[in-house]
Amino acid sequence: MKHVCPHCQQPGVSNAALRWSTREGPAQCGDCGGLSHVLASTANAIGVFTWMTPIGGLVLGAALASVGVVVAGLLVAGLGNVWMWRRCELFPTERKTAQTARRVGWAAALVSAVMAFLG
Repeated sequence: MKHVCPHCQQPGVSNAALRWSTREGPAQCGDCGGLSHVLASTANAIGVFTWMTPIGGLVLGAALASVGVVVAGLLVAGLGNVWMWRRCELFPTERKTAQTARRVGWAAALVSAVMAFLG
């Protein structure tokens, strides 16, 4: 499945690129080469939904001794995940912004590692 690029308005961003796109590592359009990303809050919310739905189904299924509830939880999680990723909006990113975000991310990781080592 391809997603619409916010730069050229053509379906040039692959599904895998959309799912892994961040400000630090944006997805690249196959048509125009433009960079874009999904908001981190959106990706995190989809991840939480995808994990919490089957866990809730397992707990509820165990409490009710029902395999059907567990299967329903797994189906809702899978179908919901696909549906939400299809509806995600891509936001344009400039190359310089992506490079700066990558540097800031590495700097934050380095500071955290030093503080953990010294702390």
